[in-house]
Amino acid sequence: MRLRLARFLIAFAFLSLVRVSAPLAQPGPLDPVLDACPGDSVLRPRLYAVADSIATADPVLASEAMSIAGQSFARRGEVDSAVVCFSRAMALDPREPRRIELASALLARLGPGDAARARDVMRPVQPVTPQFPDPSQAVTQGLFAWALFLSAQPDSAVQLLAPIDSWLSTQTEWRYRMACVAFDRKDWIRVQILLTPLGVVSRTYDSDVMDMLERSADELNAKRRLQPMLANEIHKRDEIEQEWVTEMGGRRVGFRSADGFPLGGTVLAPRHAARTRGAVVLMAPGDTIALYDSLAAGLRNLGLAVMLLEPRGSGRSVAPSCPLPSAWHGREADMQDAVAGDIAAAANALARETGADSTQYLVVGVGSGGPSAIFAARRDRRVRIMMLVSPSSSPCDRGRLRAEVAAWKRPIYFQTGPEDFTAEPLIDALYEATDMRVSRVADSDKPGTRTTIFRRDPRIMGRFKQWLSESWPRPAAPRSTPPKPPKKG
Repeated sequence: MRLRLARFLIAFAFLSLVRVSAPLAQPGPLDPVLDACPGDSVLRPRLYAVADSIATADPVLASEAMSIAGQSFARRGEVDSAVVCFSRAMALDPREPRRIELASALLARLGPGDAARARDVMRPVQPVTPQFPDPSQAVTQGLFAWALFLSAQPDSAVQLLAPIDSWLSTQTEWRYRMACVAFDRKDWIRVQILLTPLGVVSRTYDSDVMDMLERSADELNAKRRLQPMLANEIHKRDEIEQEWVTEMGGRRVGFRSADGFPLGGTVLAPRHAARTRGAVVLMAPGDTIALYDSLAAGLRNLGLAVMLLEPRGSGRSVAPSCPLPSAWHGREADMQDAVAGDIAAAANALARETGADSTQYLVVGVGSGGPSAIFAARRDRRVRIMMLVSPSSSPCDRGRLRAEVAAWKRPIYFQTGPEDFTAEPLIDALYEATDMRVSRVADSDKPGTRTTIFRRDPRIMGRFKQWLSESWPRPAAPRSTPPKPPKKG
């Protein structure tokens, strides 16, 4: 309710084009703290104080405060401090989510006794019938199995992993973990099955994956065939991707960031335009080009030259230092900042490849790419306007993002879908920090989230086009001076 009236008054004249977001949920008890703290050094003491003040009266809320503090440490690789925070959070609220956080931190640190402690933390929340698990309990059972394996109980781990294999194997981190179990049991064929897709997606840059693939291939007397097989699979994947790029009317490009990291992207140029303006779309980690066809085509149809930028660890933006999206774990904060710097490099590459105006451009952040898009806007003066599609972030980032948006003082267009209700607190906080006279929150009533809504709702681009013309107008063409009439004589 707190933004309902403001949004109505601001957007009244725009309602025929943009349906303002439905009333957001009432702010949670911790929202004022999260919104007001622009960084971890300010946020953590405030969270500790909240937890201390309500530990007896409201242990669940106190546990949430300590959990967020733990996340702020975990995202920066400070695992010891994360374990301390998560331990207190679980002591206040011993339910499953807190146990998963603590066990995950212990298994990431893996100091003496950590695996056994993680096993004991997870034991009370295990399914009653692990041989018939529910999909919602797959991670809980899998984490317990991983803890058992790391505490020298591999046979028990195998029994627990078998029933949930099909669910966990869709995630790169779990494929790697299950491959470690198979490797320990000398199940070389299973190692190959589990890790070959990771070798392909990482373009063979993940050293741990490649070490296990080479050892298992050697045991199968197939080491000579490994590299040609991976090269062939990478080629097939590239061909499929190229079909999508060609159908979109784009082309692949490669360039480097300021720190030398190799980056990949797809460029789309308007067919009939001179000196176009540019748009850099930061894809969400792990997304494929195929998901961005409607968004990219829509932006190009608005007369923009478009760069679809693959974030580090995804697509062709891979290197030994970041070969997979899971390589972000434990350094999410640093990776977000690094990717923010990559956006400027992408804008430069877009100008080189298409001749687009290099003095100003639009940034589009999708999903968890939203924070990096905001950080990039503050760093690069050329970013004149921003679109955030189904933005998501850690609660630890809320205050910093809000402060960055408030300091940027430029228009933001928030595009959401029906499945983005969990993003409402973040969008609410950011929208309040913008100039609400010119920023917009637009919903789609079509099913989906992120880029899927652009496929299902053709009205989105029409609304965005109208807002873009008002918020980022093109300079008027100079009037030609009429010739002077001839003198009478």
